[in-house]
Amino acid sequence: MRPPKRPIQSVTAWVRRQPPKVKAFLAVITGMAVLIILRAIVNDHDNLFVAAEAVHSVGISVLIYKLMKEKTCAGISLKSQELTAIFLAVRLYCSFVMEYDIHTVLDLATLATTLWVIYMIRFKLKSSYMEDKDNFLQYYVEILADLVSAEDLMYALYCS
Repeated sequence: MRPPKRPIQSVTAWVRRQPPKVKAFLAVITGMAVLIILRAIVNDHDNLFVAAEAVHSVGISVLIYKLMKEKTCAGISLKSQELTAIFLAVRLYCSFVMEYDIHTVLDLATLATTLWVIYMIRFKLKSSYMEDKDNFLQYYVEILADLVSAEDLMYALYCS
């Protein structure tokens, strides 16, 4: 006789049987619920930022491990990594100018590891990079970001 399944095992088995679109929907809903719960629970948002950077560090560490272990960058978007590096560089500059606190150190570490991943993809693992699959149009994102930042700059200059 089989022992009864635990509720978590039943839920996990049910999720595994679902089609990919349903899994994606469930992931988005779960993520939104987690964000709402975090917003309600966390009083000091600096701690939330540090926790988010810690999660990002774990993710980039797994990516670096994959690059080192498998010696391939197949499936990794170079353009996304470059956009992340641009974002982190701007955020690091703003952090230097405005705050210069723990956020600056965390942003610097994240930027350094992201630049290392870009270096690995561009130079060390170039033969396994699939440029034809990395067809994300990053220029549209950069142009929109420039427009938004210009608008924010104009607003800041006008209000001061």
